[in-house]
Amino acid sequence: MLDGVGPTLLAYSDLFLVQCPKCRSCARIFTPNKAKGKDNPRYLGHESKRLLCVKCGYTKDIHPKRRWDNLWAFSHELYDVKQGVDWYFGLPLYLQTQCCGHKLWFFNYEHLFDIENYIKERVRPSGLYYLSAESRLPKWMKLSKHRGDVLKAITKLKCL
Repeated sequence: MLDGVGPTLLAYSDLFLVQCPKCRSCARIFTPNKAKGKDNPRYLGHESKRLLCVKCGYTKDIHPKRRWDNLWAFSHELYDVKQGVDWYFGLPLYLQTQCCGHKLWFFNYEHLFDIENYIKERVRPSGLYYLSAESRLPKWMKLSKHRGDVLKAITKLKCL
């Protein structure tokens, strides 16, 4: 991480915590060890993914396909316009709640802790890298008048 520059959302995409489609408990979407495309970091985000619920045992895999240019890729866009769902299976994220009339969501606990640290800062770095997760936060989350409410909501999610 560069000074004042946080990771991009893509950096958090190797682990999504989602609601299991079968039992609604916390399931994980991750990159298996022998995933197609895993050994080539140029295709970060386009590796095979596995959905696994340790509570009920539900498992499902999704695999990228080789495109005409020999790259591994999914047939859908990873950055879906839908907020609060994972990029691969379209399942609701487990770490989400309502806050200040909006949906507050996080891919995983690392994402949650990094954003919490950013929100806690009274003086935030200027000139953030335009693709950093912090620069992509909605304006309502960055407003000082919502700081307390956002931090309370994050604290609630940390207990899940």
